[in-house]
Amino acid sequence: MLATLAPAAAARTTPAPVTAVAGTTPSKIGDETRVPAGFQEKKVQVGDVAINYVRGGRGPTLVLLHGYPQTWYTWREILPDLAKHYTVIAPDLRGAGKSDAPAGGYDKKTLAADLHGLLTTLGLRRHIRLVGHDIGTMVAYAYAAAHPGDVAKLVLSEAPIPDKTLYTFPSLTAGGPGFWNFGYFSLTNGLPEAMVTGRERRWVERFTDSLEVKNGVQGRQIREYARYLRDDAHLRASFEWFRAFPKDVTDNGVYGKKKLTMPVLAIGARGSLGDFVPTQVRTYATNVTGIVIEDSGHWIFEEHPEQLTRTLLRFLQKN
Repeated sequence: MLATLAPAAAARTTPAPVTAVAGTTPSKIGDETRVPAGFQEKKVQVGDVAINYVRGGRGPTLVLLHGYPQTWYTWREILPDLAKHYTVIAPDLRGAGKSDAPAGGYDKKTLAADLHGLLTTLGLRRHIRLVGHDIGTMVAYAYAAAHPGDVAKLVLSEAPIPDKTLYTFPSLTAGGPGFWNFGYFSLTNGLPEAMVTGRERRWVERFTDSLEVKNGVQGRQIREYARYLRDDAHLRASFEWFRAFPKDVTDNGVYGKKKLTMPVLAIGARGSLGDFVPTQVRTYATNVTGIVIEDSGHWIFEEHPEQLTRTLLRFLQKN
């Protein structure tokens, strides 16, 4: 499914200079992102890490957490409709986008602590609605498990909660490649970084294509995601999310001893994880609504933005 990548370029791309904008901290990476009308992009210092985020709308707090190899931009098409009902916060996770990419701290418990620090600084950590996709799902679960009293509703989509079931996912199946990337991305000898260096756009294009049913991740998203991987620290950080899985499994072994009680929506895609998502989430939470999106691959929010917007609002607004 993942096509052969072209030969690497001879040198890394030099990041373009950035002009500081009021309310933001200058980044070393070129600023080409178009923030939706009514939203602002800013940074907050959380401990020793600067976390980038976009914010817009009014109402109860709704937090959206992206996955690999994405940034807050994955939510761009659905942000305006969600902002009609909520104060929407969409951060770049540690190591992604314009957030800092330090040497460590990529376990999901630490990423959840980053989010808690961000929301505390913004005065928005109480009674939040929390939505995760892919790696963001793993962070969202860790956050809800650590701060259950602060999470009113939780949405977990298209990723496993890291536990020992991770070690049972096949890398090869009779139907073709399976979850090959979990093991490959976890290699620590620099091979994943070496294969992507100089091929960032091709990598994102082919990787996202291998996991979609409909053409959801298009040129502008591919360019947006690829440009941050041209920075060595961010490229390495993107794989550190996966290299931290053993610690995540240990942490979730503790979190999982107490089931979540807030309403949880668990979403799988028929062309990807399917029923696994709601089935697994029911072992971690007592009040779970499970659905599977038909005619969709992994990138459900980009393949079916209108349907997923309706699905989110219906769940979030239900008493």
